[in-house]
Amino acid sequence: MDIDFDSISSNLIFKTYRHRSLNAGGRWSEYLQPYGGAKLEIGFLAPEHATEPEQIKLGGFLHVVGEDDQLNPTLFSFSSRHHSLSQDAQVQTTSPSTYTASFLEPTGLHPQLRLAISSSVPQTTSHPESCALHAYLTLPSTLFPDKYQLANPNLLKGLNIRSVRSISGYTDLEAPDYAVKPWGSSMLLELESLNAPLESLDPSSGKEWNVDIPLHLRYLAPTSGTQGIAETSIPWPVVFWACTAEEGSKMGINPFDRTNLGFDGLFGTNTMFYHLKPKVNVSSGATSGLVEKLPVPVLDAGWKWMDNGMVQAGTGLVVLLGWLWVVWKLFGVAVKTWKGPGVEKEKKKQ
Repeated sequence: MDIDFDSISSNLIFKTYRHRSLNAGGRWSEYLQPYGGAKLEIGFLAPEHATEPEQIKLGGFLHVVGEDDQLNPTLFSFSSRHHSLSQDAQVQTTSPSTYTASFLEPTGLHPQLRLAISSSVPQTTSHPESCALHAYLTLPSTLFPDKYQLANPNLLKGLNIRSVRSISGYTDLEAPDYAVKPWGSSMLLELESLNAPLESLDPSSGKEWNVDIPLHLRYLAPTSGTQGIAETSIPWPVVFWACTAEEGSKMGINPFDRTNLGFDGLFGTNTMFYHLKPKVNVSSGATSGLVEKLPVPVLDAGWKWMDNGMVQAGTGLVVLLGWLWVVWKLFGVAVKTWKGPGVEKEKKKQ
């Protein structure tokens, strides 16, 4: 459900969206009745072939309940911020626009997420130099980016990352996962692309190139019966081209458009987004969709030595021995300092 208020007309608008009927058999059967003199308009619309790449075109019929005697045909179009490179026939590219995501093995406590990308600049604008490839990551609390590590331009160049546009959320470097209250963090990266060809890739070859994103695992809470291995998961990043819209594009008239709900709020209002299609490797046996699972080493609280307290006792013993060793060394330094002046006087007398 979407609730909106138009301050100009003082209208409160309720919108609901369903991709299929709730009735048996899949048939649409709705009972609608206007209340208090409200105007009720019903539309039956379907997508049409747009004449401009940045537009969405809808055609069908409209009917005002209680006023119209028949369905009125209609056809209208408006600019849209978001487009899919795999489904939009108006958006042309010189190569397939897909990407995959996977963790490099072995993962360890500092995993790297690799994006294998195959895409070129969308042929939708007379200013292709305004387009830049981006990846937006939504990270759970178990993973976090190191903003200090990602501030190194030489490191970013080796990872095929052009710049870090935004890091938000909880990014404390030392806190364990069980001490983190927020949901996690998010990060927007600008990636190297065929718009700025890499030395190892021919722009006309259509081959994939890799982008590696360094991440870090937090210490997880102890578990029981897991043999020291827990599991966390991360959704695939959203990979897209961000391009400046043509002059004269009217972005504000799209009735289905909602702004500042996600990464679009990090760009200007006159930005078009062209999304790459995630390519799931079915042969690898992936069944969890666009989610990567990651094994995490944790303390197994059900370990037999944990039950009888041997680990706790051993830890306390090591700490005690370390403290005694420090005290012994400090005592030795104090004794030498106390004896020092007397030794110097004896040497002078001799």
